[in-house]
Amino acid sequence: MATRSTDVLAGFAPPVPPAAQRAVLEGAGVRPVEPRPSASVVLLRDAPTSGVEVYLLHRHARMPFAPSVAVFPGGGVDAVDGSGADAVRACARRETAEETTVVLPGGALVRWARWITPAREPRRYDTTFYLARLPQGQEAHDVSGETEHAAWVLAADALAGREAGRLALMPPTWSILLEVAAAPDVATLLAAGRDRRVETVLPRAERTGDGWRFVYEVVA
Repeated sequence: MATRSTDVLAGFAPPVPPAAQRAVLEGAGVRPVEPRPSASVVLLRDAPTSGVEVYLLHRHARMPFAPSVAVFPGGGVDAVDGSGADAVRACARRETAEETTVVLPGGALVRWARWITPAREPRRYDTTFYLARLPQGQEAHDVSGETEHAAWVLAADALAGREAGRLALMPPTWSILLEVAAAPDVATLLAAGRDRRVETVLPRAERTGDGWRFVYEVVA
């Protein structure tokens, strides 16, 4: 597995959606919105045969942020989470419980990636992504109220669904799924995460001679 969280970005070229293109064209000279600290948890379990399954929430089309997109459980840091780095971890555990009913023990979270929403977007988040194995004896249930449905899916199947146009993914989710799909089991992923250097990625959509592309800036 990669030792740096940004290694997966080599050759990673997701399309720039029209909304992101408009944000760039209309946002010139506008002061960027301060990103809200947030957390997202990649719930994992070993598939019955081989590979790793993840729990994906399919957001309602009416959601103001990331409508009709498949995401991992998560959300923004609230006052109840405290402050500082511990607040982001507390947010990860709280949001997972609120959206899936899964209660994660304190040591379950393994830091995996960190992404900041592009500067020209009207809603911005500074999101830390954690891996966590589904605790034994617990089941995930969709109780968030923000989704059309939620389900366990083999990471490779989620990527195939995106390729076929059945599933919409944001770049952070997509890039994480690429690494999860390459792992033989959950134990391998968690072990890799404990030795991983997590870098903060700030994508930027830019216009080129033949279209648009994302540029990934490492800011921390």
